[in-house]
Amino acid sequence: MSVEVARLCKASMESAKVGTEEDKLQNGRDFYKFFFTNFPDLRVYFKGAEKFTADDVQKSERFEKQGQRLLLAVHILAETYANQEVFKAYVRETINRHRVYKMDPSLWLAFFTVFTMYLETKTKLDEETKKAWAEMGKVFNEEAQTHLKNSNLPHV
Repeated sequence: MSVEVARLCKASMESAKVGTEEDKLQNGRDFYKFFFTNFPDLRVYFKGAEKFTADDVQKSERFEKQGQRLLLAVHILAETYANQEVFKAYVRETINRHRVYKMDPSLWLAFFTVFTMYLETKTKLDEETKKAWAEMGKVFNEEAQTHLKNSNLPHV
């Protein structure tokens, strides 16, 4: 199952590639434009950008770079999902890097819904691919919550 989930998720990421070319940089900006437009209440996690609009994101070097980091992280998740030991280690590392932001622990699962919605602005996702992203999100969240609990941090 994990091999098929990885295959489907990786294939859908063809529409959200990373790189230094303008179209690939735009993919990252587009995620944050989508995110800030559709989930404005979550801008609180982006100090100094709490009132950013999609136009502000488009012109922002910060979100150009942040978009690439985010897409790279999701590509790594898709690429490593078939190797659950490596995938889960990357989940724990991701949680460790985000501790400073004191994020609501329920957001780890919610991210995958948001990301799937973003991908649908780039390409048509069939039900099987949506289910694959939901499965990856479930496994990610289970590991995230376990790691948060084991680290004596808020968890769900």
